[in-house]
Amino acid sequence: MRRWARINYVSADLRKETWNPIVLDEMRMKDQEMREAKDNSMNTRVSSMYVPLAPGVTCRIDEAHEEASTPHILKMQDPTTRYLRQLATELTDD
Repeated sequence: MRRWARINYVSADLRKETWNPIVLDEMRMKDQEMREAKDNSMNTRVSSMYVPLAPGVTCRIDEAHEEASTPHILKMQDPTTRYLRQLATELTDD
């Protein structure tokens, strides 16, 4: 019956007091286990958010990094545009 109660667990507000006492007892035990698991997981989450520093360790603050120069980007032109520019250059040079 205890196994059945675990498999077919129902929240406390949906249980009927007329159910078998063993089933009710097992479901209450599961309620308690779930509360403890929730409390433990919350404590674990909070404690894992902070990383303690080793005692006596001094921290150094580095200077700001230099800005990277703007990258040089070659602009690719399609063959037609290249030909027209070359033709315009030849015609203006004459």
